[in-house]
Amino acid sequence: MTTRDDQLSRPPSGEPAPARHGGLVLLAVALGTMVVQLDGTVVSIANPSIASGLHASLSSIAWVATSYLLVIAALLIPAGAVADRIGHSRAFLIGIAGFSLGSVVCGLSTSIGMLIGARVLVGVFAALLTPAGLAVLRSSIAPDKLGRAFGVYGGISALSLAGGPVLGGLIVQYASWPWVFFINLPVGIVAVAVGLLVIPRKTEHRPAPLDVVGAITLTLAMTAIVWAINGVPVWGWTSVNTLGVLIVGLVLAGVFVVLQKRVRHPMVPLSLFRNRTFSAGSVLMLVSRLAFYAIVFYLTFYLQGVRGDDPVGAAVALLPLTAVFAVSAPLASLLMAKLGMRWTLVIGAVLTAVALLALLRLGVDSSGTTLALPLVLCGFGIGFFMVPAMQAIVGSAPVDKAGAASGVQQSAAQIGSTLGVAVFGSVISTFVATNFGGAVQAAFGGSPSPLALQFAADPTVRQAVGLGFSPATSQQLSQHLIQANVPADQVNYLTTTLTTAAHSTFVDGMHLVFLISAGITVVSGLIALIIREPKGAEETG
Repeated sequence: MTTRDDQLSRPPSGEPAPARHGGLVLLAVALGTMVVQLDGTVVSIANPSIASGLHASLSSIAWVATSYLLVIAALLIPAGAVADRIGHSRAFLIGIAGFSLGSVVCGLSTSIGMLIGARVLVGVFAALLTPAGLAVLRSSIAPDKLGRAFGVYGGISALSLAGGPVLGGLIVQYASWPWVFFINLPVGIVAVAVGLLVIPRKTEHRPAPLDVVGAITLTLAMTAIVWAINGVPVWGWTSVNTLGVLIVGLVLAGVFVVLQKRVRHPMVPLSLFRNRTFSAGSVLMLVSRLAFYAIVFYLTFYLQGVRGDDPVGAAVALLPLTAVFAVSAPLASLLMAKLGMRWTLVIGAVLTAVALLALLRLGVDSSGTTLALPLVLCGFGIGFFMVPAMQAIVGSAPVDKAGAASGVQQSAAQIGSTLGVAVFGSVISTFVATNFGGAVQAAFGGSPSPLALQFAADPTVRQAVGLGFSPATSQQLSQHLIQANVPADQVNYLTTTLTTAAHSTFVDGMHLVFLISAGITVVSGLIALIIREPKGAEETG
């Protein structure tokens, strides 16, 4: 008996003619993928330097990453539809050119507002080039080599995600934070030059009309939902602002689903979600990226703030994660060949959850050995998690809907990244606001001075606690105490004690983030059990 899952998994015949220079096409697309993926993680290691250089608060520095990831998540599917209309090759080249120029604007930013605005612009072009690049690969690579090409594409994506913190650390240490953005320009120039020479221009079919109303509705829905979550540190979870904006976002999301059922040419064929493997894969892709960003984002602040590492030292400390992740992504395909997607996903979920729980052992004075093993486990876990999740989405969709499936896969990944930054940023900020005062009381033996209590209640100080309270912040605190005419013999004592309380609070908040992420990962491992192996996997290679 033929099931709907089987029907959705069976690829129809009819593949486009391959390009003469498939390897060079892959190079151009891979370079475009590399800058997009790098930009999602390379900035994380530079966040403390950006916050210091532009005098940014915790909520505003979070928007440097969130604005970029949000725009990509909201626009990937509409941008894919636009690419269908103007041609995939043209969309890819416009996307990489705009991305490169927008990155230059980011590096030239003189305020946090200007930087966030430039990140929005870069996100728009990233959303355009990502699905267009995948479509270019499908139309340019011979069918018998397509599986290998997607493997290289996935490996470069994993390497870019993993290498971002290391590259960011080197750039910040030996240059300055604007260069984490300027580095995209030469890569973009090479990608455009190669693309102009080798990417075919006439492989695209005549597109269906663009669902403009659906595109606008989806963009507004995603913007409202993440805006509400990111605003929690300022508004609070139960405020009218938070609940109002969140409700607006959820209502718009519901309207989008209704519209997709009624329009003749939906951006997202909802029939894809009737395939449980496709639906489960979408959830798992989201969770894998959420867990990755939870770890990288907050360990960066832990390393540079609590431990006082410089950017290169922080990048080196993260090498067990980044290096293993880059290796585990290609290994995941071998594991899937032996065990299938389902059990590879379960193994990935278990390893990731165990790693997150092991990170709860981190303390204010923990050594590098305490960090290394959990990061190795996490590198394997997320690699074994992310790659089969991608296969579950794209491999379970019919070829004539592979473009839409790729858009959903990329959207799920970006939504996971966005939620990882926004939700956990809200969690740790709320934790600091609730617990920092008690930590100050405990650090001073239950009898803090009025001045210490005043600093503990200062919103600016609490924002600094949420960023890890770096050595530079401690020095600024000392200067404030001196300016407040505190006796010299008390300045060092107050600074040291308040810093101890700040670090203790941040570490406890980070533990809460890891614990929540571990719980979500365990649930996702159970979801993986419902996945079926795509029937067409062998046919598509």
